[in-house]
Amino acid sequence: MTHQTAKLSTFDEYLETGGDTATDQHDQHRERQKILDRFPYPVTLELSFPELDFANRWCWQHFGSNYGECFQKQSEYRICAIDFSHCHIGSWTNHWLAKTDYEFGFNEWYFSNASERDLFLDFVPYINWGENYPK
Repeated sequence: MTHQTAKLSTFDEYLETGGDTATDQHDQHRERQKILDRFPYPVTLELSFPELDFANRWCWQHFGSNYGECFQKQSEYRICAIDFSHCHIGSWTNHWLAKTDYEFGFNEWYFSNASERDLFLDFVPYINWGENYPK
């Protein structure tokens, strides 16, 4: 078993962490809505960077590549081998919302269909720091 710190959260819980003005929060809601227009099934987690990479690898393995700019080059659990700047077209995407502590923060995954969102929710209890961090 490896370290496990990921927990389900909500976008509102992220906003309640503070530090953003009302204008900033309004802008964040507007930007989020643009994503939700295309990917209407969100899941918000509070987790560590290694768990983020672990969860993204799982999504790639089960749903294929993500939609948008590829950040796999920096991933601890890399699955895309392309080293230059590029994008993918997929049925899911994710967005790092904010860092809350060293190596921790909020991330939101967005899915184009409820069945993929539900499979991801079933996987959430198994998200951990991965094989690079044995206990």
